[in-house]
Amino acid sequence: MQIDIAGKVREKKIANNNVLLPLYEAVVNSIHAIEDAKVEKGIIEIELIRLNQEEFAYENLQKLPPIIDFHIKDNGIGFDEKNFESFNFAHSSYKMDRGGKGIGRITWLRAFDKAIIESQFKEGGLYKKRTFTFEPTKQGIENLKVSNIDKKEGFWSTIVILKNLKKEYRKWCNNNVEDIAFKIIEHCFLFFLNPKCPRIVLKDNKEHIVVNDYFSSYTRKAIDKKPFNIGINEFNIDIIRVYNLKSNNKVHLLAHKREVSNFPISEIVPEIPNYFTDEENDKFSVVMYVSGNYFDENVNEERTEIIFDNEDNSLFDDKVTHSILKDTIGKVIRKSFEEQLKKYSKKKIDRIRDFTISHPRYRHLLKYKLQDVLAISNSIDDSKLEIELFKIQQKLELEVLNETKLELQDIANKEQKINDNLYEKVLDVGNAKLSEYVLHRKQVLDLLELNLRKENGIYTKEEAIHNLIFPLRKTSDDIFLEEHNLWVIDDRLSFHDYLASDKTFKSNKRVPSVSTKETDLMIFNRAHLLTDEQKPYSSIIIIEFKRPMRNDYTNSENPINQINTYVRELIDNKVFDKNGRLFDIKDKTPIYAYIVCDLTSNMRKFAEEQGFTVLPDNDGYFNYNRNYYLYTEIISFDKLIRDSKNRNKVLFEKLHLPTC
Repeated sequence: MQIDIAGKVREKKIANNNVLLPLYEAVVNSIHAIEDAKVEKGIIEIELIRLNQEEFAYENLQKLPPIIDFHIKDNGIGFDEKNFESFNFAHSSYKMDRGGKGIGRITWLRAFDKAIIESQFKEGGLYKKRTFTFEPTKQGIENLKVSNIDKKEGFWSTIVILKNLKKEYRKWCNNNVEDIAFKIIEHCFLFFLNPKCPRIVLKDNKEHIVVNDYFSSYTRKAIDKKPFNIGINEFNIDIIRVYNLKSNNKVHLLAHKREVSNFPISEIVPEIPNYFTDEENDKFSVVMYVSGNYFDENVNEERTEIIFDNEDNSLFDDKVTHSILKDTIGKVIRKSFEEQLKKYSKKKIDRIRDFTISHPRYRHLLKYKLQDVLAISNSIDDSKLEIELFKIQQKLELEVLNETKLELQDIANKEQKINDNLYEKVLDVGNAKLSEYVLHRKQVLDLLELNLRKENGIYTKEEAIHNLIFPLRKTSDDIFLEEHNLWVIDDRLSFHDYLASDKTFKSNKRVPSVSTKETDLMIFNRAHLLTDEQKPYSSIIIIEFKRPMRNDYTNSENPINQINTYVRELIDNKVFDKNGRLFDIKDKTPIYAYIVCDLTSNMRKFAEEQGFTVLPDNDGYFNYNRNYYLYTEIISFDKLIRDSKNRNKVLFEKLHLPTC
């Protein structure tokens, strides 16, 4: 059977995060060639060739040009007849005992235009030289030449040139020589543990890196091996401290000593910190390499994926699913870093406690959902932390709801009392929400007080205060209940039928008027459900806000006259109910008006000239117009805030919030 190499190359693409796979395959081939040659000092040299390399002055270059070629040289056994015959056959079993799939070289052509091979070897006592190109053609091997040579030419046995990295992969290829060194270590980690590992040198113009030295420097030989079993399958975890701040806490799955895939440790141990600190106060991350016969036997031919047992198949005790593997590795990690994780868990709990001071609705999660809280990653910021806490909160609320339903069913059937623990949990969850809302009220009142102060010699405009109480140019159909703060004026205003903010009479869908006059707020209150009256509204409310400390009202700008004009507009026109039917409000529908302002001398003069009665605390006025069924109250900002604080005083005190 023959294999169409061009067709094989077209079968799959290399993933963007695995562009260096062809390089890894070439490096492992060189390691095997050196093992076969049994040389004392194996050397592999990898030279990086960049686009237009000769045109760039590397010393002054901020951004390196992309890599287009890799030259891999080794002093191994070379492409003798056995190795060349193996190379000629896709799916060759020649190196099966070392994990050879006979397919690795296909990845060369998926990422590069071609590979150029030049190799010298000794066979039958004679030196020979073989050169050829490996290209995406039907045969694959082109330009083959074999010749006898008198003696070995130079030091290298084999040179493999991976030529012209395809443009779609260049931007995904690691471009920094140190990063490439670290990637080679990650992929070939178990090879580096062997004292006979060849010396691997990376060359990038004038920069040379010995990858083995990086391995020793980053790991500092801090390696711990932990065996574990899943059923009859035996695995090993090599746990390494990596002293490189570019490294992340990761688990690498290996097949035949090579990396197949990896995932962050935080997926299985979310509380793990970004870095640990050793006895000398040096930072390190944790990297784990997991190996075992199961991986060797179940890796795909491209060596990019482990084929795990089906998660739903529960017939076999020795099955290895991805989730079982992760759970087992997680247990090993927790046991290996038990003391450190305890310390970081305590830090997390302290952080959550500090966070709940300003977000009290989540305070009870440490009591009922501690494990879920500990599972939150240590590396997230406060905004993402709140999202995670909110998810746990929703989960708890759903649990409480379901538990309560079941408990109530039991009570109804058995006439027993509600479970004390459930009762406490219901109270805690409910109080947590109330605490958050109470804190919100305190913050709103603080912000309102702040808006009443001068800034740069100027008082805040009334729009800022208006917007704080209810968003400008919105209606109650546009916003959620918690998006307004009408409770500052009166808690009863929160529950209404319809509200229009900063809308003209003409644009108010409850008023059939063509007037362009606009009220700050117009509220239509619901009629009581149990009343026999046919009125669609129990009352209509108008609210006007004025700029703090305003004292320059003209007679035409008199706020009391403004209110009377608005009420006249309502009375002269009918209003629509919520079903769009006209209703005459003249028939004793009460109208309430609030003017929220500072009681400057000008404002007091208007109130007293129009017969308003001063309130006992001297911080406001009221009046009732029998002809309009209109009750008008002038409320000072000071009184507004003071009265609101008094109404919320008990709630504030429960949270130990200051009321003044």
